[in-house]
Amino acid sequence: MKIDDKQVTFPKSLSVKYSGKIVDETETHLTLEGEDEESYLKIFTPFRGVAKLILYENDRWMDAETLSSISNFDFSSLGLDNLSDLSADDNKDASGSKK
Repeated sequence: MKIDDKQVTFPKSLSVKYSGKIVDETETHLTLEGEDEESYLKIFTPFRGVAKLILYENDRWMDAETLSSISNFDFSSLGLDNLSDLSADDNKDASGSKK
């Protein structure tokens, strides 16, 4: 996962639900830009539980649980190690519902 200012880029192989402006989409990744307090990224575990909720507030992406910047979060603690590798060869479609 890559966070750059108002944009967050994540692999489409993740099961996610999101709200925000899509600014770039490739076969493997999606880049979402936060627009307002309604923008979010909800990442699900393989068992359909919510692994992490990321909110866009005060012009930055934040961890909903701690209200701290998500750029410092270690996704490997959730078993979602592939979030840190945006260059992975992953041609699977996103399996989560999208808004």
